[in-house]
Amino acid sequence: MKLINHLDPSQSRLGYLSCLALVAGRQLDTRQGLVDRFCRFIFQPIDAHDSRWVEFMELVDKSELNRIKPQVDEKLAELSELFRVKPDLGPSYTLQSLWLAQHRLTSHVGHLAKKDAVRILEMARSFEILTTGYALSEKGVFLQSFVSYVFPGAIDGVPRCNPFAVTERLSLQLFFLYALLSVDILTPFLLQAFAESSEGDLLIAPKLLGPAAYKLVEAVERITDVSSIDAIRESRTFAERTENMSIARNQARPRYHHLFELQLLDRVEADESGNRTVPYIANDACRRAGRVLSPLCERPDEQQDLIDRKFFSWSAAIFDRTARPCGEDTLRLLYFARGYEHLQREIGFTPGRTIALAGCLLALEEGWIIEVAEMFDLMRRMAAGPWRPYLEYSGGSRLDQEFLIKIKPSLIPALEDALSRETSSASGEANQ
Repeated sequence: MKLINHLDPSQSRLGYLSCLALVAGRQLDTRQGLVDRFCRFIFQPIDAHDSRWVEFMELVDKSELNRIKPQVDEKLAELSELFRVKPDLGPSYTLQSLWLAQHRLTSHVGHLAKKDAVRILEMARSFEILTTGYALSEKGVFLQSFVSYVFPGAIDGVPRCNPFAVTERLSLQLFFLYALLSVDILTPFLLQAFAESSEGDLLIAPKLLGPAAYKLVEAVERITDVSSIDAIRESRTFAERTENMSIARNQARPRYHHLFELQLLDRVEADESGNRTVPYIANDACRRAGRVLSPLCERPDEQQDLIDRKFFSWSAAIFDRTARPCGEDTLRLLYFARGYEHLQREIGFTPGRTIALAGCLLALEEGWIIEVAEMFDLMRRMAAGPWRPYLEYSGGSRLDQEFLIKIKPSLIPALEDALSRETSSASGEANQ
């Protein structure tokens, strides 16, 4: 069982994980080195002299842009006056501000201050995007590859390639949901709490976070044995911390906004005693999630196993996608091979778990439900199947929790040709 114990309000945007993945690498790194590259990327200034300026101005909501623009640094202004440095007369904004203020985003909150940049590294480690050595994990490598694929000019700050638009592509949206469910068992309990509430919840005084945390404690205690004592202690400590309203606000803000970004909650303007409030409330996707994720609430100790066996059927139901289970091994293998294209290493073998995840994500986009556990079973059987010449397993592979593999580039065209011949044959038989 995995639970994120600490979140910070500065970690409210999932898009910052995309931005961090773009500047990180597979090699070991230093915290300060990665923070510096991250800051140079998202805080790069853009003004009217920049070739991207006109396009950015066409895409942004001007009122939101002015609202999130950082205030003038008074000390810097005094130093400029003291040393008679000529002020810049034209407007200038950071890259992150221009992306966050775009009309295409449904919310413009979560603007990051430079002093909080290191918090995004902490968030990435919580989401298992970064390792303890500040290198990209296999999930992080997939995120980097897929963000570059969906937003091909993002690393160059192209205006329309906005990495904060996490719902731009279903695979990207579901990747973040998969990552969130895998590392934070509180999420399904929180979705159930929202689904059962008609009023929703406010960030200034969250009422649903604490009860959801205590329901998690009850679930863990119900299935407890000697091996889960640490899980009980961890979940109870977290629940007790939420009784402090200041801590509850800090914990609720990023969690609620992550669910909103993933289209599992809505935000609505309301009036409370003459004051404008913006509560988060359940939408249809949240209510469906509350139902289909109930196995996670019943067996939090089986968190990863359930996700591996059910996540994509859950996702199809939650987001009301027309999709059907894939019963054809050739097609499953094709999606696995396509996932490999996003993760393959230049030298050596590639861990198969994230390849399986990538292939399943790509499959659901095209209307096929394939689960990660199915991919593992497939690759176990393929080790002695007709496609074995295209597959090279590491001598140290274990086909249970992980395996290492190389795939020959010629596999994809061979699979596509085989599927084409199967379709033609089936069509001919139908016509007869």
